[in-house]
Amino acid sequence: MKIYTKKGDAGETDLLSKRVKKDDLRIEVNGTIDEVMATILLAKQVIEDQTTLADLDHIHYVLYQMAYEIALASPNRYQTTDEHVTWLEQQIDQFDQQLEKLTKFIQLDQNPAQAWLNLCRVKTRTAERILVALHHLEPLNPLTLQFMNRLSDYFFTLGRMFEKGR
Repeated sequence: MKIYTKKGDAGETDLLSKRVKKDDLRIEVNGTIDEVMATILLAKQVIEDQTTLADLDHIHYVLYQMAYEIALASPNRYQTTDEHVTWLEQQIDQFDQQLEKLTKFIQLDQNPAQAWLNLCRVKTRTAERILVALHHLEPLNPLTLQFMNRLSDYFFTLGRMFEKGR
């Protein structure tokens, strides 16, 4: 089977149940979510902590399901749940208990893990902005918006944990 189909040569692509222009905002949202997922996979290459790797795999899976949710565009088929948001909040709170109080702006650049996690944070913020733009046009799962907002905080806080040598 060939990887190319030539069906997209005129600037259209499939969005699960319908054909759309490649600049459709749902395609843009899923493209930025894909960028977050790709950056997570790169971060995993420099992280050895097995718990962190498992958590990143879990986040990757949630983002994959989120992209499906965005492509499907059906309120009856939401994928992001309150449990996903709560899990992220619990992870952030657990990290915060181990870290010194943040009193100044910091750069996450002390090691490759910090740098990649910082890039995950930045890409997540980009995805969140475009997700909000789509939400202004058509209501999305509010838990998806919450998850993306918490996810950037998660990456920042996890990056701080790697300063301690996690």
